[in-house]
Amino acid sequence: MTGASPQVRKDRRMNEPMLSDAADSASKRARLLRIKIIATGLLPIMAILFACSAYFKTRYPLLAWLEAFSEAALVGGLADWFAVVALFRHPGGLPLPHTAIIPNNKARIGSQLGKFVEKNFLTPGNITAKLTEIDLAETIVRWLAEGRNSRRAISASRDYLPLVIEVVDEPDIERVVSRVVSEEIERLDFAQTAAALVTTLTARGRHQRAVDELLPVITEWLRKNRQYVKKRFSKKSILTPPWVDTYIVNSLVDGLIDLIAEIARSPNHELRVAFDAYLATLAESMKNDPEFSKKAEDIKAAIIHGREVESAVSSAWRSIKNRVSLPSSGPETSNEAWLADVVTRVARSVLADRPLLDRMNANIINILEAGLAGFQHTFAVLIEDIVNRWDAQQVTEKVELELGPDLQFIRLNGTFIGGLAGLALHAALLGVGVAP
Repeated sequence: MTGASPQVRKDRRMNEPMLSDAADSASKRARLLRIKIIATGLLPIMAILFACSAYFKTRYPLLAWLEAFSEAALVGGLADWFAVVALFRHPGGLPLPHTAIIPNNKARIGSQLGKFVEKNFLTPGNITAKLTEIDLAETIVRWLAEGRNSRRAISASRDYLPLVIEVVDEPDIERVVSRVVSEEIERLDFAQTAAALVTTLTARGRHQRAVDELLPVITEWLRKNRQYVKKRFSKKSILTPPWVDTYIVNSLVDGLIDLIAEIARSPNHELRVAFDAYLATLAESMKNDPEFSKKAEDIKAAIIHGREVESAVSSAWRSIKNRVSLPSSGPETSNEAWLADVVTRVARSVLADRPLLDRMNANIINILEAGLAGFQHTFAVLIEDIVNRWDAQQVTEKVELELGPDLQFIRLNGTFIGGLAGLALHAALLGVGVAP
């Protein structure tokens, strides 16, 4: 994989939304200006038509219809112009009551908008329904089941992780992590934790399975190291001849091998029972023996106040940093290809297990619902704070860019609907004989 460096790609990605937003705003302004010119231009046209028709209707009686249309259209257009302008500013610069509604009510708009989003959009019911509809787990897993997508995901992590590492100051992160680890160790009751660990290991005979794995290893070691055992025995028995030592050691080793085989065959062997009893006694002692508790606390204090935690954190951080800080502009490494292949195969396996996907969806929904319950109001406050930080001009401009064209069409409709209403009224007056 070749191309620009991660920083260049990052800068490019950051600039693209800004350029896109600027182009979008320019397009919206141009569209708003066009429709505003059309809607405003109709007013003088209607005024001219009204004046001309009123002047010449005595000579041309049919112009009374044009007079009725243009008069009502002019009134309707002016009324809608006032209504639309009053939303954003003072019409004609006159500070009339209930005008410049949006800039004067910015704080209330922000508050109500936040509450509206909180109560009508960011609700557990809406989120659950949408997630259930889109089957998020299957969507993600199906995407990862494509080999090229897995490679893209691994490649993206290779691009972004070095950027994250660059932001973090090494001494600071080591100090913070060391402090957190030390605090967690401080909270632990070493004696009770050790007792719980022993109890867990002995539950359902788990420790006996470990014994079963260990016994063949001991047997094999004894068989291969008879001479070593004999040498150690001879050092302690200098008065016996070598052939006696050989006989005794061989007999001892053979006896031990037979004993180990007997233990392996018998789940209820007395040595296994004795081992069980010892571990049970040990766990009980860990829980209740003050001396053991004191030793455990001494060990904990030595760990916390020593250099072990800092050294472990430092080593782990360096390992992580070395792994993710490799140049990302080079070709895909064998490790990345292997990891992408693993991700693909796992995703395909999960994709074939519908009950597992259903459980994943349920877990995702539960997690998001729990998180949303805590942050639902926070999002509303965030929206309110953002709107409050905008000045009145910003709020007015943003709303007008989004809604302005539609409001200008309302002005157009008001002009034509007003004209049609004028024609209808003129016809009604003619019908009852009171039209001039």
